[in-house]
Amino acid sequence: MLTLEFISRIASLDLQWFVQLFLDNLVLAFIFLVITFIFNEMKFSPKIFVVLSVGLIVAEEFLAEMGIIWLVGGFLFVYYISEFVVLTFAESIPKLKNRLPLVETIFFFSLLAVYFVFLGGG
Repeated sequence: MLTLEFISRIASLDLQWFVQLFLDNLVLAFIFLVITFIFNEMKFSPKIFVVLSVGLIVAEEFLAEMGIIWLVGGFLFVYYISEFVVLTFAESIPKLKNRLPLVETIFFFSLLAVYFVFLGGG
């Protein structure tokens, strides 16, 4: 329910809550920052940072509300290995080279759908 609480804290302008949220998730924020640098050729992009951060948190909240556990070993193993292949392939295509976060997001949700439909991963 972090997403709904986040929206209500924005509406009430509760800055103390945002500072505490950032400090509680400092490692996660650093990981998103590093991923942003990797995707944007070692330059910081606030747009990529926000898309990755919000996208992952909302996806996790949505799946948790649905009662789906997606951080399981089999899924993560297949995801990490195939993600490397997909991103390497996408880098070789000039039109997709600048859209790697979009390619990764589409691949993630596609693989998640395949995993739960065909393997019953819930």
